[in-house]
Amino acid sequence: MTVLAKYQRLECDAVWRATANAQRQNVFVSLGDATLVIHDGADTALAHWSLPAVEQINPGGRPAIYRPGPDAEDTLEIDDADMIDAIRTVSRAVARSRPRPGRLRRTIIAIIVLAIAALGVWWLPDALVRHTASVLPPTLRAEIGQRLLQDLFPFTGRTCTGRAGLGALADLRGAVFGTGPWNVVVVPDAPRPSALLPGKLILLRRDLIEDQPGPEAAAGAMVYEAAASLSDDPLADLLRAAGLPATFRLLTSGEISDSVLKKYAATALIRPRPEPSLDDVAAAFEAAGLSTRPYGEALGDADGLALAAADPLPSGSTAALIGQGDWLRLGQICGS
Repeated sequence: MTVLAKYQRLECDAVWRATANAQRQNVFVSLGDATLVIHDGADTALAHWSLPAVEQINPGGRPAIYRPGPDAEDTLEIDDADMIDAIRTVSRAVARSRPRPGRLRRTIIAIIVLAIAALGVWWLPDALVRHTASVLPPTLRAEIGQRLLQDLFPFTGRTCTGRAGLGALADLRGAVFGTGPWNVVVVPDAPRPSALLPGKLILLRRDLIEDQPGPEAAAGAMVYEAAASLSDDPLADLLRAAGLPATFRLLTSGEISDSVLKKYAATALIRPRPEPSLDDVAAAFEAAGLSTRPYGEALGDADGLALAAADPLPSGSTAALIGQGDWLRLGQICGS
C-alpha cells in the first residue's frame, strides 16, 4: 500500500499502560503491516494493535492517548507529531481498503428494492388489471357496461328505442349469437361504426342499418366485435385507463366510481385498441356463415377493404338472418 510504504520505517517513544491499574511503561512504537506494534527496550513485542480499530480517546489532545478498541483497558500515550499523523492517515487508508460486508449487503438490498419497485411500476399494474378483469362476475361486468353506456350518451346520443325496431334487433342478435349472452344497442352517432363495452355489450352506429341494403353489415359488426373481445377485453382497457387505485378498489369492493367511468367515457370510442388479426376475423365470419364484404365495404377504409378482400365466402352469406319485413322495422329503430 502506497500510504503504508511512506510510514513503514516510522518509530517513536511512547508510554504504555497494560491495564487501568498497571504502571505506566516506557515503550517504543512502530508501524507494522496494518498494525501498531508496541515493544520494550529489548525489542520484545508487547502488543499488536489493529490500525483500523485504534481510536484516540482524547481527540486533539497532546500527548495523544490511544486504545486498541472501545472495550480495551490498555492505553498508549504518544507525543510524536509524525507518528500521530501516521496513525491517523494509515488507519483511514487501511479501513477504506478492507472489504465491507455491510456495504455489499446494503447494495444487494438496494438492488432488491429497485427490482421490486420495477415490478410495481411495470408488472404489477397490468397483472392486477388482468386478474381483476378475469374474476369479476358477468353480472358486475354487465352493470359496468350499462353505466358506461349512459356516460357515452354525450358523444353518441341516447340509444335508439323504436319499439318495432327493438324487436327486429333482438331477432338479428339471436340469428348471429343464438342464445349467447350478448346485448346489442344502436346509437345515432359515434366516432366509429361499432364498439365493444364491458359485459358483452355491442354498440352499433345507426348508419350500419339505415345506409345498408340488408342486415349483413350490422350482423358483420356484431361478429367483428365478438372476435375483438377475444384479443382485448374492454373491461381491461377501462381498468388500464382508470389506474391502480380504481382497479384495486373494484377488485376488493366490487365498486367503481362514477367519476372514473365518466373520465373514461370521454375517450373510450377514440382510444386506439388492439384489433384482431385478419385471419381470426375471417374465420369468425366463416363460422357465422357471413361474407365479410358487406361489413368491410360499410367501413369504407383500408381495413374495411382488406376485410372485404379476405372474404371466406365469396359467393355470399349462407346464414339465415332476418326477413325483409323485420329489416324494414329495424330501419325505424332510431325513428327515421
